[in-house]
Parts: sequence; C-alpha cells; structure tokens
Amino acid sequence: MAKMLGVWMDINNPNRSPSDDLNLTVGGTIRLTSAELAKVPPGALFNVKVKVMDSDTFSDDLVHSDNSFSIGIRSDNQPFMTGIIVPATALKNSEPSYEKYAEIYCRVAAGNGTLSTNASNSRTVDIRIR
Repeated sequence: MAKMLGVWMDINNPNRSPSDDLNLTVGGTIRLTSAELAKVPPGALFNVKVKVMDSDTFSDDLVHSDNSFSIGIRSDNQPFMTGIIVPATALKNSEPSYEKYAEIYCRVAAGNGTLSTNASNSRTVDIRIR
C-alpha cells in the first residue's frame, strides 16, 4: 500500500509579524511497494496535496490548501519538499478574535489517479496571529 511517511514542516519566517503571510517548507517521503512502483509509468507525476490545518479541541479547521506541487517517482522511497505560503488573513480567520495563536500543522497526501497514499500529519506549532 502506498504510504506518506515522515511529514515535516519548517517555518521560514519564525519572527514574522502577525500581518505577514506564513512561509512554510513542507516535506515527506512517498513509499511504494515494488509492485506499485512497477505500475508507475515513466514520467508519471504524483500530485502532492498539502492541507494547512488549525488544531482545535473538537474538530480541526482547514486554514489553507495547496496542490500545486507534483513529483516524479523514481524509487520506492521518494523524498520531496515544497514551499507553501499561507495568507495571514487565513490564519487569523482560523481562530476566534480573542485567540493570539493558531495551532498549525500540515496534513499531506499524494497520488497520481490510480495510486494514492494515506494522509499524514506534521508536528503542530503555535503561530502568532494577533
């Protein structure tokens, strides 16, 4: 079964003002079995879907999504990383006006139409929004 492993995010502007967009680098590894890898046509791309989420007590909120990155699969363990810009207004709108921080993590999955991975989460980081 195709798997998404080792999802991580790095904040490229940790000292940003709350009015600045959040600049992230997100990465992980797509793992395929040998049989799955053999079925991937040469030159085929896997679309990587990144959902930037706000962790909440009862249900997490989608803050921003980006599926503009695709990667060619060349091995059964294919690492990748991509940049994501999260608008400051999306961060602010993810929490009530009395909250100063959003608890942000990335949920990442990939697929090519016939094969798709599970979704896996990065660590959660408090991001100042006010």
